[in-house]
Amino acid sequence: MGSSRADELHGQNAREGVVEALRDSIISGEVPPGARIREAEIAERLGVSRTPVREAFLVLAVEGLLSLQSGRGARVRVYKAEDVRLVHEVRSLVEGRVARFATDRISNQQLTTLEESCARLEALPNGAVQECNEENILFHNTLFFIVGSDRLMHIGRHLLEVPLPYKENYWANAEQKRCSEVAHRRILETLKARDGAAAETAMREHVLEAGAYITAWMDGAGHASSAPRAELPRYA
Repeated sequence: MGSSRADELHGQNAREGVVEALRDSIISGEVPPGARIREAEIAERLGVSRTPVREAFLVLAVEGLLSLQSGRGARVRVYKAEDVRLVHEVRSLVEGRVARFATDRISNQQLTTLEESCARLEALPNGAVQECNEENILFHNTLFFIVGSDRLMHIGRHLLEVPLPYKENYWANAEQKRCSEVAHRRILETLKARDGAAAETAMREHVLEAGAYITAWMDGAGHASSAPRAELPRYA
């Protein structure tokens, strides 16, 4: 949340600009879980009045990223393992449907974009946590973009995104990074085949397996080898 971000806020709706700046800082882990943030400090840093900051706090509280505190401040929400498990279960449903819908809409250029994303993720070295996370988000965001629903994009990338501090161990683990690489390739192949059912299944399994590893790590259940393989929940 530096000066460049403050400059950008002068050319857009201040509240939305503050929301985006804070959300990005929380999701990236720049502002860690449990950290206290204050209206006055954010307003000064971003070069805005306290009003849009206060409004942004309310928005992010509704999204589940902040807990409002007395004294015009807020604290970054601390996730429990169960929170992360539920988020990934819901994400698997939403993103599975998005992958299915994308098979009817995806262009050859968009397939190339996803192919290039897969190659970049595979080329990143083990331990490049921030870069791997950003590339992963780009891959998933591309599918939302292909479907073209702003509402789905908001649900998937704002309400259901887990901050990076909870995923650092995932991306630092070479085996898990390779699992994501294989999963992205599998999703890409189903999209190339225009197979909606297979795309939905591949995406759901990918999201659930990632969630299973992260929650096992948060629970102290050990390492990649001991994380349970996720099963698709059954819904009527």
